[in-house]
Amino acid sequence: MSRHLNERVFVLLALLLSAVALYRSSLTLSFSDVGSAHSPVFFPQIILVLWIGLTVIALGQTLMQSVKAQPIDGVFRLIILVAASIAYTNLLTMYGFFLTSALFTLICLPVFGMRHPAILTGYAIAVPGALVLLFNHVLGMPLPTSPFTHYF
Repeated sequence: MSRHLNERVFVLLALLLSAVALYRSSLTLSFSDVGSAHSPVFFPQIILVLWIGLTVIALGQTLMQSVKAQPIDGVFRLIILVAASIAYTNLLTMYGFFLTSALFTLICLPVFGMRHPAILTGYAIAVPGALVLLFNHVLGMPLPTSPFTHYF
């Protein structure tokens, strides 16, 4: 039994529970079907079904492996990432995509070991900036904008 208690199993179970919860919540919503693809809160049930299926397959493969389980590493790192993710999803609509994504990047990259200030700053500005430029200004598919300016 101890070989099944490893970090990969817990991550896959969290992914599975998240997908099932999202699918369950989308059953009663009218915008989750494919016909409402232009709704800003659209998340197709087809993708959720694929997500659930792939997670079940990966979980089955992991449980069938005979490799001895390694202990869970970095519980504090996991707590920081979960807290940052919850804050990110709650602040995204209030402060816009660019500002919250830049802050999320500045929190998460050091957790994963990237600590060079120039690289952190570059990623925090370039990646969310490129996505805002692409979606808001090129494709015309608006991401949430900041209350401070409509550019980002």
